[in-house]
Amino acid sequence: MHAVQPPPAESRRVRVGDITLHVRIDGGDGPWVVLAHALGADHTLWDATARHLAPRYRVLRYDLRGHGQSDAPIGAYSMIRLADDVAALMDALEVPEAHFAGISVGGMIGQTLALRYPERMLSLTLVDTINRTPLEAHPMWHERIGQVEAHGMAGVADSTLQRWLTAPFRAAHPDEAGRIRQMLLATPVHGYVGTGLAIMAFDLAGAIARIHCPTLVVTGEEDQSAPPAMAREIAGAIPAARLEILPQAAHLSHIEQAARFHAVLDAFLGNAACGAQCAAP
Repeated sequence: MHAVQPPPAESRRVRVGDITLHVRIDGGDGPWVVLAHALGADHTLWDATARHLAPRYRVLRYDLRGHGQSDAPIGAYSMIRLADDVAALMDALEVPEAHFAGISVGGMIGQTLALRYPERMLSLTLVDTINRTPLEAHPMWHERIGQVEAHGMAGVADSTLQRWLTAPFRAAHPDEAGRIRQMLLATPVHGYVGTGLAIMAFDLAGAIARIHCPTLVVTGEEDQSAPPAMAREIAGAIPAARLEILPQAAHLSHIEQAARFHAVLDAFLGNAACGAQCAAP
């Protein structure tokens, strides 16, 4: 019996425009899949999904500008800049095209990417995300940013964790909840604030009908931040998008319902990979 070799993995820092991003690549062959994490997290938010995909895909994860081990410049970021970071990262690593999956702000980056660089997108998976930040949400964002500026990430860590994971999941998986809390606490304040300002300015509700790559929209049934009604709106606007609502999950539905999420993602990527041929009888 030969032991099964794990897929190769490497971490590195990549210069992208004005900053350096921390990057992790898992898997040695297959199509590229880029995974983008949520505000206040880092690339390890996708650990389980990367492990799941790496035997069949090359999985590219990165810490967003202002997050994890990537540089955190001071000032407001923009969703366009965050999307351009991904395109520049793909250029630097010679990734011509990729499947892209983003959760929360990662999904906002994905929508922006699909509109700005449609030729680079094999498919788009939008997890627990929104197509715009309404004006009535601005006071809440000002409050969160104020908390972080006054108290550091400890000012929002617990309230964020309560939004991100259901109470039963937090009780049953204290180690995982603790790991995600540490991720939040480790986020640079400048990065949280800069990205929060990008989220406040985000509005692609009138534009996403122009997205034409295969698209999967997933949300947790109990997600208050990106509720099922928003997922339905996004899936209804993007031509031929597929919609999956995962039960007993809040904002991090890919973690709370990992097995179901991976089954849905596998079926979607398998179909998206063959492009137009899938439609052939």
